[in-house]
Amino acid sequence: MGLLDSIANQVTSALAGSATDALPPTHPGLLEVVSSLLGSSQSGGLQGLVGSFEQQGLGHLIASWIGTGENLAITPDEVQSVLGPGQIDAVAQKLGLSSADVTNQLAGLLPHAVDTVTQGGVVPQGSAFDEALNLLAALRR
Repeated sequence: MGLLDSIANQVTSALAGSATDALPPTHPGLLEVVSSLLGSSQSGGLQGLVGSFEQQGLGHLIASWIGTGENLAITPDEVQSVLGPGQIDAVAQKLGLSSADVTNQLAGLLPHAVDTVTQGGVVPQGSAFDEALNLLAALRR
């Protein structure tokens, strides 16, 4: 099994939920938000997200998700500090959720999403990363 197949299987399992690593209930629109955070050239993609975490003094959290060890948890307040209240409010309004719902659900979803697209502690490049993001998009349909 190649790297691309491995990433595809991990993304599908983690984000769709599996018996061993099920996610809490998540609004399907939040998969689009995460996909955008990880792949948007406008926001800098995954590297931009890493930078946002580092600016807030939370680089160790996202580093744990990219690395091969245990994923550290993130709190809803930390999600808000990284993404900013304006972005959280915009997502909440678009999806018809409260800001608290958005931050709570992203706190459960972000570690799994980053971890699954960075298998073996490596950020996939080019087509492998694009394919992982396409799987995130397919899960929201």
